[in-house]
Order: sequence, then C-alpha cells, then structure tokens
Amino acid sequence: MIPSIRKFLLINLLLSITVTTTLTAIGNYILDQKDIQYHLDSLLSQSAMSFMALLNQDFDTSDLLRMQSQLNSIPNIGKQYADDAPFDFEYEDKFQFQVWNDSGELLIHSANSPLEPLSNFADGFSNAKIHNQPWRVFTTRAPQSDLIVVVAERYDTRAELGHRIARDDIYIMLLTYPLLGLLIWIIIGKGLSPLKTAAIEVAKRQSSNLEPVDLTSVPEEIKPLVDELNKLLLRLEGALEREKRFAADAAHELRTPLAALKGQAQLAIKATDPKEANDALSKLITGVDRCTHIVQQLLTLSRIVPDEEQRIQDARPIKLRNVAIEQMAQLAPTALEKNIDLELNCKDEKLKVMGNFTALGILLRNLIDNAIRYSPENSFVKVDIYREGKRAILKVTDNGPGIPAELRSRVFERFYRVLGTKQKGSGLGLAIVQQIASLHKAELLLGTPPTGQGLEIKLVFQAL
Repeated sequence: MIPSIRKFLLINLLLSITVTTTLTAIGNYILDQKDIQYHLDSLLSQSAMSFMALLNQDFDTSDLLRMQSQLNSIPNIGKQYADDAPFDFEYEDKFQFQVWNDSGELLIHSANSPLEPLSNFADGFSNAKIHNQPWRVFTTRAPQSDLIVVVAERYDTRAELGHRIARDDIYIMLLTYPLLGLLIWIIIGKGLSPLKTAAIEVAKRQSSNLEPVDLTSVPEEIKPLVDELNKLLLRLEGALEREKRFAADAAHELRTPLAALKGQAQLAIKATDPKEANDALSKLITGVDRCTHIVQQLLTLSRIVPDEEQRIQDARPIKLRNVAIEQMAQLAPTALEKNIDLELNCKDEKLKVMGNFTALGILLRNLIDNAIRYSPENSFVKVDIYREGKRAILKVTDNGPGIPAELRSRVFERFYRVLGTKQKGSGLGLAIVQQIASLHKAELLLGTPPTGQGLEIKLVFQAL
C-alpha cells in the first residue's frame, strides 16, 4: 500500500539518486586513479628533466656543497608557510630526488632522501620499495655527461590525492542532498497539483451535478483515470435519469388506473345488489391486472436500458430456436384462451447469434404477446427462424389489424398506442423490443404479411 505518492516518489528518487551517484563516484574514483597516476608520472618525468637541465653544466665540489646546504634548509623554510599553504608539507618527505654520477657517487639529493640509491639506475619508470614503502621512480641519464637523475614519489601520496578527491565529492553530495530533497518535493508537488485541483472540483460539486470532469488541465498520466471517472459519471447520470423517468412514467400511467380502482372499490362498497358488487369487484381485478402489467413492463424497460456494456460483456452464442421454444411454451395458455394457433418454423436448428438469453427472451415474449393480444380468436401467430447468408432472421407474423405504414415509426415511442385499439396494453412492448434489438445491433423492420392482413415484425441479427 502506498500512503502518499509524494513520499513514495521522494524516497525512491533519493534512493535511486544515491545508488547511481555512489556507482558514479566509484567509477570516477577508479578512473581518477588512472588519470592521477598518468598525470603524476608526467610531473615526475618533467621534474627529472628539469633537474637534468639545471645540473647539466660544470660544477665543482664547493658548488655542490652549497647547493646541498640550501636543499637541506628547504623543510625549515617551508614550515614558515605551512599555516597558509593549501597542502600538507609532509608531502616533502614523500617526494625525493637524487643526482648521481657514473662512478656511483651521490652528488646532491633532497633534504630527507635516503643515501642509498632509489633505483637500479635503469632509464625510465620503475617501482621500488624503500624503508617498507612502495615508491614510483623515474630515472634519466644526461646524454653528454655522467649525471644520473633519480626522482621518486611514494605511492601513498598518490592514493591520498585520489582519496581527497573522492572524499570531497562525498561531502559535496551530502551537502547538496537536503537541497535536492527539497527540490524534488517541490517538483513532485507541482506535478501532483492537477490531482488536487481535480479533487477540489469534484468535492465542490453538488450531488446532482454529474457533468464530466474537464480534461483540458489534466496530465496525460491520469487522463485514463479521469476518463473512466467521467464514464462512470455518465452511467450514474443515465441511471438517475432512468429512475426519474420510471417514477414519472409510473405516476403518469398509474394515475388513471388507480383512480378507476378506487372508483370500482367505492362502487363495490356502496352496492346493495350482489350482482352489482360482483361486477365492480370483477372490474377491480381487471384494473389490478392492468396495473400489474404496466409495472412489470416499466420494470423490464428500466432493467434493460441501463447497463448496456455489462449486458454486451455477458453475451454468448444463443440458439434462437431455444429462445422461441421457451417463450412460446410460456405463452401457450394465453393463446389457447383465444384458440390461437402458435406455429414455429425453424429451418436451421443450429442457427446462433451473439446475445443475452434473458434479453432475447424478453424481446420475443413481447412480440408474441402483442401478436396474441391483437390477433382475433381462431387465428394464428407464426414465428419463423432462418438464415440469409451471414444474417439470422427472426420473424413474428400475426393475423391482427396491423399497423398503418404512416404510424410505424411512432409505435416504438414509449406509451404510444394506435388510436382505435381495443386491446388493453401499456404502450411499452415495442419500446422494449427496440431497446433490446439496438442492444444486440439487430435491425428491426415492420411490414405487412403477403396475405395483406396482420403485422410482420422481422429482426435481422448477425449470424454466427
């Protein structure tokens, strides 16, 4: 669990910087050691050459003695400047030189140089161990004289220089760490400020305000999150709208039936003749059935409209024949009451479409129920299922009054009913059918049967 993005980023960025800086410092230290060795070797050779240039002339013994005396006094002179010098004067003990002649006589040397040779007099660079200390030695011979110049430097001097550089780098890194942490804290806070702005915008909203959050000032990294939030807000807005519409539809459609129920109940209470009371109660039961049907249709429509994405996700291959058989079996008693012949013609029993079994059942039940309602007694209702190329066709045909061509675009409106219809209904059946057909991306067509009488409703699905 990450309690704070800012703290998480701060800690991990500092750790990452520490690791990379440490690795960089180690790499630099190794490379610096090589560069220091090369640089100090160059200085060592230049010093030897300089000594050779200065001494490559005739000196008598008194001159050499005077020079040696002056060399011996250098440590005492250097101590006068020790407090102001930017380096440790102990380096004098770590840098030595000797001048020899071909006879093996030591002519002059640095103040603290040992009297024994610092090297074996071989030209060039060499390593030697003097007084248990490793030394880097450079030896050169004068081409036209018998002088041999030997310059030596202790290796720990070179190592100490590299250590000083590495230590100074570490000090600088430690000193800049607080500033680095502060800058990272400020930058992360600046980067996360759009999150806070979006949170404030959502927090200040009224509960009824479900408008999408503005994405113009939202960083790319959190746009997917805000986009999904906006989709959720749209779904919530749709759900609230459906609840409001359901309440409004119920109030609109049930107002008259409930008033009629109340009137029939009052008549039944006031009736003195048992026959009149029975008639009133019979009409009361009929009104209750109508109210029940209206509520069921409203609930069905409310359940179908909402979560279209969820229903699409739940889709699976469905055999249309199985859906038709189940719904026709449920509606068979209603058809028998009017002596209507229910007929199923399925030319392809394996014909499948991608859809939701429950939703397709509701669709077909509404179509067959409407066909039975509007067909006269002793007639028929046919359900045909067949394939046309890559399309699956579901067709319901009845022998009722049909729907005039000019009104066929309006019958899908909620609560719309064709004038002159004597059958009782809610006007929601075809609205439900259209919603489910749209959900399954099916084409819904109204027409007239070849006989010229009745209504033919055809649904065209994408066959599997």
